[in-house]
Amino acid sequence: MPFKRRWLNASLGLCSLLLLSACEQKSFETLPPIPVEQLEVLGVQTPIKSVHFRDRDGEGLLVLSRVDGQATDPESEQEVDKVILKATLYARKADADAFKPRWQIEQETTCPGLDLDVDFYTDVSDVSDLNNDGIAELTVASHAFCGGGIDPHDIAIELREGQAVYSITGQSLITPAAEEPIGGTREDSASLKNAPQLLREHLEAVWQQVYKRPWSEASPPSDDELDNDGQ
Repeated sequence: MPFKRRWLNASLGLCSLLLLSACEQKSFETLPPIPVEQLEVLGVQTPIKSVHFRDRDGEGLLVLSRVDGQATDPESEQEVDKVILKATLYARKADADAFKPRWQIEQETTCPGLDLDVDFYTDVSDVSDLNNDGIAELTVASHAFCGGGIDPHDIAIELREGQAVYSITGQSLITPAAEEPIGGTREDSASLKNAPQLLREHLEAVWQQVYKRPWSEASPPSDDELDNDGQ
């Protein structure tokens, strides 16, 4: 009987250790931010946002950055403005290891002397674990515009979980007063159509948050414009 009791205690202890190990293996957590000086060591020139986290694959660091410069238009051979957005995932297994890039999303926009508006949507670009499986989901959303009037922005939203990649691309929706809406079109990647429902709902929510930016309606006329109309 004592032997059986000892065997039962040992079994319970082993099960507890296995459960604890499984919980630790599946844990996801955000970590304190990495100092800007350390980001510069990684070669990041202009960091916009960084998210430091740990998941089942180890320690990760998502860095959003932007580089402004000039380029030569191949057709006109004239100098044009150029903006490069980069979203890079750096990873390491142990604290003593150096961060190494695992993947990078790069978006280049050139613009010949017109209004240039290119940036990340930093409020929705983030790291999460929506399905609580211990594997982080990284969401990166950005917009790009080159024009001289009120035209839609090109929008790109991408979610990565491990090796899986899901995306939505499209245009922002503009609704000028007393005119037909402009833009608002979108295209989902084939992978997104077969993605888990939780991830589809997440990307849909992100799209709904950003696709009416920067203009959801024409701005109301100013007091000066009203005065001029009355004269």
